Amino acid sequence: MKTVVVTGAGGFIGSHVVETLLSTDTRVIALYRTDPPPFTAPNLQTFPLDLLDENELRALLRYAAPNAHSVIHTAAMDGNAAFKRDNTALIFDTNLRIGSNVLNAARDAGVENVVLVSSAEASVESDNGYALSKSVVELLAEQYRKQYGMRILLPRPSNVYGPRDKLDRVIPAMINRIASGQDVEIWGDGSQTRSFVHVHDVVAAILQMIAHHTDDVLTVATRETISILELARTLCALLDVPERVRLDLTKPTGAPARALDTTRMYELVTPRPLRQGLGETVSWYRSTLPLAA
Repeated sequence: MKTVVVTGAGGFIGSHVVETLLSTDTRVIALYRTDPPPFTAPNLQTFPLDLLDENELRALLRYAAPNAHSVIHTAAMDGNAAFKRDNTALIFDTNLRIGSNVLNAARDAGVENVVLVSSAEASVESDNGYALSKSVVELLAEQYRKQYGMRILLPRPSNVYGPRDKLDRVIPAMINRIASGQDVEIWGDGSQTRSFVHVHDVVAAILQMIAHHTDDVLTVATRETISILELARTLCALLDVPERVRLDLTKPTGAPARALDTTRMYELVTPRPLRQGLGETVSWYRSTLPLAA
């Protein structure tokens, strides 16, 4: 039974990585800072750990996960647009330091595969502390590859959605407002488009990267795009309620969509259609949130 260490194991992407690995012949070491994964299993061990403490991380890899096959690093300081705007230095510093600590600890433990979950934002110029931290950690990973011969994989998800996402993110926030009888407020005319990828497809892509030994960097996205206005209308339809959308034309519409090369993604994983994924997500939130019941 191989051992895989997952950081951020109680978070959105991390919890789905853990859940998927538990269905395979894998021993999972789940690291979390505040909230553990929301399930248990005989092949799961959980450890509260602050990734800013490099010595604690080194000790865990040495004693709890010797000869680990992979470390999948999903932990990151993130948040909604307002949080990113107000905490840009803190986010940059935190994500850079925990990324460095994971690389150093994995190198010294001789871990075969290190997966640093990055972001599609890392591929564009930005003064956003979150995007900058992902970009710089990618640069650091490249230097570790060169000097230490490490196998480091960098999946770059676009806009991820699905069960267990935070309520302050766009899709669950819309679901919550619509289900509780409130209007969805959209800045500008709602014409800005985005590419959303289901969290299960993100996990599948990560595991395919590890299995195939071919991709150092992978854009994890779909070819399907949707405007923010059409997204709100689709969610209203899936929740079977009249449209509750209000446009604020005094606010900026926002950045246009970026063109993403998804050729390799579709060779490894066939992402589910957006409407199907949104339907699954709505069903999960309706069964979980009191306002969406």
